[in-house]
Amino acid sequence: MSTNRGSTVLTLRVPPELDRRIEQEARRRRRTKSAILRDVLEVAFAGSRAAEDPAAEARRQSRLVSGRASEREALRFLERTADVRGWK
Repeated sequence: MSTNRGSTVLTLRVPPELDRRIEQEARRRRRTKSAILRDVLEVAFAGSRAAEDPAAEARRQSRLVSGRASEREALRFLERTADVRGWK
């Protein structure tokens, strides 16, 4: 790794199939492979910040699935079978 003008050069070895997929995505978006991978890394590591606050992460995940049709049946089951006596 070397530093140049406020950024770091990172060399990454990937399998040929992954390289093809990155190349295709870069062409599709009309961006460089580096720009695509920077975006992917930003998103991947941004998610880890949420894990620092478990309650915030739980709310985020709940919001993601609460509107899904596939979750409605599971939620109905939990509502019918949960023992909520004494809960506040």
